[in-house]
Amino acid sequence: MAKKKSVDLSPLQAAAEKLLTKSWEEVLLVEDMDAVADPDLSPKIQSLISDGGSTYPFMLLTQILGKASSPELNAMCIQESSELPGAWDARSLASRVVVEWNRSADRPFPGANDDPYVNNPARSKNFGSEMKAKAGKQEDYKNLAEIVQRAQEGGEQEAKSLLKLILIETRRSLEKNKRDYFGPAKMSVEGIMLILKRFLAVKSNGVRLQIVCYALYQSFSEAYPSLGEVSSAATNAPDINSNRTGDIECGHGMSVTLAIEVKDRKIRANDVTSTVLKARKNKVNNVLFVTLAEGLFEDEKEIYAKAQAEFSRGIDVNFAHFEELAFYLLLQLSPEQRAASLRKIHDALHEKGANYSHVKHWMELLKTV
Repeated sequence: MAKKKSVDLSPLQAAAEKLLTKSWEEVLLVEDMDAVADPDLSPKIQSLISDGGSTYPFMLLTQILGKASSPELNAMCIQESSELPGAWDARSLASRVVVEWNRSADRPFPGANDDPYVNNPARSKNFGSEMKAKAGKQEDYKNLAEIVQRAQEGGEQEAKSLLKLILIETRRSLEKNKRDYFGPAKMSVEGIMLILKRFLAVKSNGVRLQIVCYALYQSFSEAYPSLGEVSSAATNAPDINSNRTGDIECGHGMSVTLAIEVKDRKIRANDVTSTVLKARKNKVNNVLFVTLAEGLFEDEKEIYAKAQAEFSRGIDVNFAHFEELAFYLLLQLSPEQRAASLRKIHDALHEKGANYSHVKHWMELLKTV
């Protein structure tokens, strides 16, 4: 997150900034957000983030962050002038740390005010009857007060657990709302390949490679409609739960003319065996394996023997390194169509619900073009 104000931060603010940055980085790496959600609290947190206006989301994160950073503080206090023990200044923590983090995280919380605690009911000294009376949405106030009270009663560990839940729902909100696109009007093949290499250099268990291949084939299909419609499996769906032949499929109607399997590792003989069995079952006679790995194969002779045997049975199995395949696909597109493929990658990241870290990195790369 932005560090421009770090030299002026108080010890509490500096500790809170460090904890928030570390916690957000950890949450961005979570593979299954549903697995770490809380069935009772997570819906309330999501409601406060999405429907709590420009004040409650900041209050939710600030009050919990303060308690998690300095457990002797009273999470129920908003101003140092509160008569409750453990009173502290939440307003400055919000304006100097949480607002800066919100800006660096692409504004998951709404509002342009750099001082969100200036609004009612945040101008109260602490949570309680006076603050409740100022609240316009009583249900939102009730949920906020409940979560803050829980942090206060549970202490540091409970506050840190709640902080993670808040950030999980914050990330969910970011992924649910499509982000702005910053791509160019036209691009050279070399320019796009440079961006794609930088994007795919980050390990993602094949997620980024599948998204990019899906988008490139969508662009190619628009330029050459004979390829047919292009579809992609969910990036987090195990093959065992799918009736598809490939991660990406091209075809017309129910007929698949090309099934593409993507691997961010070397291709193995059992990859070919399992995909061919699906191809037989689904009556698909054209299979392409795409990998980022140098050398392509773990057991080249065995794989080529399998591919040759399947060709005699009517299934054409081929293999390609992503960079060579992408280069030749892009060569056959116009500069405008190539640039449009960048937009398709952006859209596919949202369509397939990719981890926000992938979306964020892609947006950062587009800004450099």
